[in-house]
Amino acid sequence: MKLPIPRGRRAILALGLPLGLAAAGALVFTQMSAAPKVTPKIPDPATGQAGLMLALDNRVINMSGTAAGGYKYAKLGVTIELRPAAASFYELHGTERTKEEKTELDKRAEDTPRLLDALGSVVAAHDSSTLSTAEGRTALKDELIAAFRKILGEEDVLNIYFTDFVMQ
Repeated sequence: MKLPIPRGRRAILALGLPLGLAAAGALVFTQMSAAPKVTPKIPDPATGQAGLMLALDNRVINMSGTAAGGYKYAKLGVTIELRPAAASFYELHGTERTKEEKTELDKRAEDTPRLLDALGSVVAAHDSSTLSTAEGRTALKDELIAAFRKILGEEDVLNIYFTDFVMQ
């Protein structure tokens, strides 16, 4: 038995209604299953302000895949800018700020070995030819931010700064 092919308005109704319902269902599903965008409780620092600064010890790291004539080692110093526990931190100055910064950074002391390990792992995966360029250092910075956010939390790491960067 052969089914007749609907024509005209009946075709639109017969084919459009199920397709429309399927599209609407897919849209609702994707909206409901998406992770909610959470705004951090503590805002990013405004111009002229800075978050907590966690300085990691300088590290000398063996780089991988060194080409002939390339550098074999990288010495890096990294400081991580962290989101403070309270927005009022941005308004502190002098000894008050130093005291509050020390208190908050002491809470992060147990994370330092994992941060140093991540630093070594990420840098060791690169060779000197990529890190010799500005684009390579920018890519390294992005990779380090992602690695540090896995350890400290997505919202806690604001930025990182290279305080020392020497290849030999």
